[in-house]
Amino acid sequence: MFEQIYQDYLLVKNEENRKDRYDGNEGWYHASGAGLCSRKLYFESVEKATPTNPPNKSSMRKMRVGTILHQDIQDSLILYNNIYNNILQDNIKHNILQSNITQEYNVKFDVEGEIRLPSLNVRGFYDVVSRDCSAEKTVKLYDIKTTASFSFARKFSKKLISPQENRNHYLQLGTYGLGLREDGLDVDQMSIIYYNKDNSTMREVVVPNMFIDEAKRYWYSINEEHSKGLPGFNFGTSPANAWICGYCQFKSRCNPPPKF
Repeated sequence: MFEQIYQDYLLVKNEENRKDRYDGNEGWYHASGAGLCSRKLYFESVEKATPTNPPNKSSMRKMRVGTILHQDIQDSLILYNNIYNNILQDNIKHNILQSNITQEYNVKFDVEGEIRLPSLNVRGFYDVVSRDCSAEKTVKLYDIKTTASFSFARKFSKKLISPQENRNHYLQLGTYGLGLREDGLDVDQMSIIYYNKDNSTMREVVVPNMFIDEAKRYWYSINEEHSKGLPGFNFGTSPANAWICGYCQFKSRCNPPPKF
């Protein structure tokens, strides 16, 4: 009973998110898809195809955990803004400070901001941008990623990780950085905050700013490739990694070879 009720709730929340973020914008590429699979991007944003393999119940619950954690962290940053930008009433601010809920870092935070790159037909939503209070045009960009212990360990193991595994995350962040840069901001630093869902460990990885230009080249190549039609199967780009096909919402439509 509880599982079904929760499943129905997740379907409602997913539809709310789709309408809020993507309804009427189906033709744009999603920044979060950078570096994963060119064919998936084609089905999603060029053909605007209906997914043939929607997430199963387990996957939906896992994604919801990530969404809740994102919201919690972003709410904490909004609270920080309220404390140090005098948005709350003085007596509330005083009580919060007396409880030592946080300390001042001389920054302001923006959360869940949209970026658009019309020339590349890309849009997306960054997680966090911090601004130094003394330099409003200089920002640091952050993306929050939740992961299980196995994946978390791979991220920080020089022996297990392959350079290709993190490329999607780096290109995604670089895409957001490109959007901010084209809006006239100076992106001083980009980082990914990885959160281990199993033991709550948090670690920050600084992403080189070279991925801003790398993202621009990537999306330019996607536009060029898609102008010629549906890309063929090419391991490294369609898909980037073998595991991607197992989670793809267009797997039946795509019909990848057995090796994928």
